[in-house]
Amino acid sequence: MARTAEEIAAVLRDRIQSGELQPGDRLPTMDALADEYEVNRQTARTALNLLKNEGLVEYKGGRAGTVVRERPAARMVRSRGMERDNLGYYSGANVQHWRLIEGTQTEVTTEPIPADIAGYLGIEPGTPVVARKRANGDPEVPAHRQLTDSWLHPEAVAAVPVIAGSSGLGGIYDRIEEHFEQPILWEEEITAINPSPDEAAALLLPPGVPLLRVIRTSTVKVDGRPLVVEVNDIRMSAELFSVRYPMTRKGAARWPVQPASADFYTS
Repeated sequence: MARTAEEIAAVLRDRIQSGELQPGDRLPTMDALADEYEVNRQTARTALNLLKNEGLVEYKGGRAGTVVRERPAARMVRSRGMERDNLGYYSGANVQHWRLIEGTQTEVTTEPIPADIAGYLGIEPGTPVVARKRANGDPEVPAHRQLTDSWLHPEAVAAVPVIAGSSGLGGIYDRIEEHFEQPILWEEEITAINPSPDEAAALLLPPGVPLLRVIRTSTVKVDGRPLVVEVNDIRMSAELFSVRYPMTRKGAARWPVQPASADFYTS
């Protein structure tokens, strides 16, 4: 009985995930799949493209054909926490040595703010704001890189105009703390998104690899009210990186704890 492209892809996916097909192993050709599953070449091509879009296989061309893609054996764990050296703040000891990607520079623009970022700053989507954009990475590992877009609240730019240009030693965080005479409060939110074509190209992402996205807000108090002065939108390969942080005990979870008095599954 003829199969759909999705059914053929499911069979091949199971063979890959079970380890029957190892990285570098060649998949059946379109003609072989068409014969085996009694389908036309277009259906077989669609099945292979489904796996390619998931990042499981890649087309090598010629006689090599389509093979199981080599994937990282382990992710680099990104520790989260603000640290400092003679250059200023950086977020995690394992990226202290990261620099601008060769041939790039920090791009400072004024453009309409995306709706999801606008929500963090508490301003209307589409409001023209200053954004500082850069690509950072490990100079020794080309694939280890990230995109960082820093969106600045108009009120912060009005108060500290230098952050919209060459901000000097220590960068914008030093200028903000100097002006407001207080430490910045940072908070991060972690999620995942699919990359745009430009993001995939900049981060050297194979098809099917999602982005690990870290949204960091920088907050100070102005006249007693909290003001998010900056939102940092950080994107990196979810295949190459993970984020790890300690879980803290709060409230009644502080040790020693009281015995449980109810059944979670029947209450």
